[in-house]
Parts: sequence; C-alpha cells; structure tokens
Amino acid sequence: MAKIGKAAVLDKPNGTFTIKEYEVPEPRPGTFILRTELAGVCATDAHMYTGGLAGISYPIILGHEFCGVIDKLGEGVTEDAIGNPVKEGDRVIIIPGVGCGHCYMCAIAKTPTVCERIAAYGFMPDDPANMLSGGYSQYVYVQYANSPFLKTTLPANIAVLTEPLTIAIHGLNKARPKVGTVAVVQGSGAIGFGALYFAKKMGAYKVIVIGGPKERLELAKEFGADLTIDIEEVKDPAERVKIVKGETIAGRGADIVFEAAGFPSAIPEGLAMMRTSGTYIELGMFTDRGPVSINPHTDMMLKNVDFYACWGGELEFFVQGLPFLEKREVPWEKLVNPILPLSRAKEAVEAILKKGWKLDGGKTVFKSAIDPWMEG
Repeated sequence: MAKIGKAAVLDKPNGTFTIKEYEVPEPRPGTFILRTELAGVCATDAHMYTGGLAGISYPIILGHEFCGVIDKLGEGVTEDAIGNPVKEGDRVIIIPGVGCGHCYMCAIAKTPTVCERIAAYGFMPDDPANMLSGGYSQYVYVQYANSPFLKTTLPANIAVLTEPLTIAIHGLNKARPKVGTVAVVQGSGAIGFGALYFAKKMGAYKVIVIGGPKERLELAKEFGADLTIDIEEVKDPAERVKIVKGETIAGRGADIVFEAAGFPSAIPEGLAMMRTSGTYIELGMFTDRGPVSINPHTDMMLKNVDFYACWGGELEFFVQGLPFLEKREVPWEKLVNPILPLSRAKEAVEAILKKGWKLDGGKTVFKSAIDPWMEG
C-alpha cells in the first residue's frame, strides 16, 4: 500500500493554505523520497505568498530550506554530492536549486544559480510534473535530475539553517574581506547571522549588526557582534550612519556592508555608512520590494564602490558552510524558534509580513520552521 503524505498548498497569491493528502510515489532511478523533518519559513516564502516573485505558478508547495531523512532510495542513489555513502534513514540537506548543466549560465558563465532552465524545490508549481516538490510537506520527492544533497549528523533544527547561511557565504566569497575589516550587517535574520559569523571567520575584527527586535540583537552578541544598533531605538538613518562611522578608522566608514534586511531603503543608508572604495553586498532582495532612489554619481561613482548582488546558494557554498555548522561553535539552534505545524503556515508567513516578527501573544519570531508531522 502506498504511503500518504500531507502538504500545505497555497492556491494563489494572498490566497489560502489548504492541507492536502498525496500518494507518495515510488522513486524513479536516480531519485529518492525524503521524509521532511523541518522546513524553514523564509522571507522569500512570505513574499511569494503575496505574489512578489515573478515567474512563480500556483498552486504551490512552498519551502526551499528543508532537511529530513531518506525514506526510500531509487535505484542508483548510493552517495551524496561529495561521495559520502547514503542509506535509508540518513539525514540529508537538499540544495534547492538544480541547474541543467548545459545552458550558457551553467556551462559558460559558471553561475548555475541563474540557470536558464533551473528547477528549484519550493519554487515549482504543484502539478503532476513537480509532485511534492516543496518542504511544507511530510514527504518531498527529490525528483529533478542530478539534485545535489549532503549527508549530515547535525540535529534537524540546525541542519535546516544551512540554505540561508549559504547566501551569506556567496556574498563573502565575492567580498573577500581582509584581516582587520570593519563590517556592517543590515538585518538580523538568518542570512544576517550568517554574514556576521562568516565575516568574523574571514578576518573581520569588528562587525556591527543593525536590526531588531531587541531579542535578536542580544543573540547577535552571542554570535560575535561587537556592536548592535536597534532600529526601533535609533530611528533616524542619519544617526545610524553617524554611529557606524564613529566605530571606523578616522570616521571613514565601514569596509564592507551586507544588506540582509530585504528593505530597499537600507541600500542608500548602507552606502552612506561605507567608506570610499568599500564593498556593498546585496543579500536580501530575493523578491520585488520596489525601487529605491540612489544618486549614482554621489552614492556610487565618487565613492568608487564595489557593488555585488548574490542570487541563491550553490553546492560549493553548502560544502564550505556545513562543516562550520557541524562544529557547533555558536548556538545555531537558538535561531530556529518557533516550530509550527502545517496548519499554521499562513501565520508563519504573515508574522514576517504583518506582525513585526511576533506570534502567540507577542513572542519574538527568530526563524520559524514548519514541522509537517506536528499536530495542530
């Protein structure tokens, strides 16, 4: 008898999540069935809920940050992407974007995150050709050809963070900070925490985190932040710029600024607090949040800016980042809170959009995750 799995299916932008049941398929050769343990609720998911990402078709099972255990292996699946042997029952992390390997972007430009024919778990429509392809589901069919995945011994509530942390690694690989760097992180979500942690690992002697709520900023100090600026306490962007410059050599400004908040207004502010010939890394605008006004002459040209934007994380960044999570040097598990059932998917995304990162009577959301097996 075939297994039956439940999933939270979003019918349309600003629509309804409905819990549906699916017959779990037999895996074809080269594929496997994952029993989902946790799926991170990302700001990208929240903005896909509102229709903010072009090219997405509905209905859809969201969830591109997920981990679980191998439930059933298809013929020929014997090892993960770096050669570790795998068996049913092993915990694995799925790299959500699967490039074709043959298009211009994959083969020539060597940037598979922007593959012209990419398939991506959590971004594909819920239809027979993309069955059970998102993490808000008890089972995920890891079905796309050459889907990369990595085995890990991490607990699920840390393993689920791997994907957002690779976005920060992507940015740091472009920025290549020098020893003694002063870095600013705009945003105190999972990507921001990744930028904080890995900037320290790559030589930053001072990292300033700007964001909120207050509970997140307190946790940022545990992750190594040298200074935090609460945007609810310091509401004036000009004052925040002044504080940052006061922490730098001769008041020149930060060497590197990471935008991980996902608000367009953060960009001109970040450019203002960066020194001439500094580096700006855009990590937060994965959905369309609208335009922002910048004077290219004064904000960029006169400052001789290096400006990078990073779309997604590829296998290389997962391989680079996973060993650091496995070392457990900082309390990664404190980021994953709260954990919610499928039936609360809408509440989880609306906490990002409408409730100021608050749930359940005002409790601060750090990084919510869906446990599709949780009752409720």
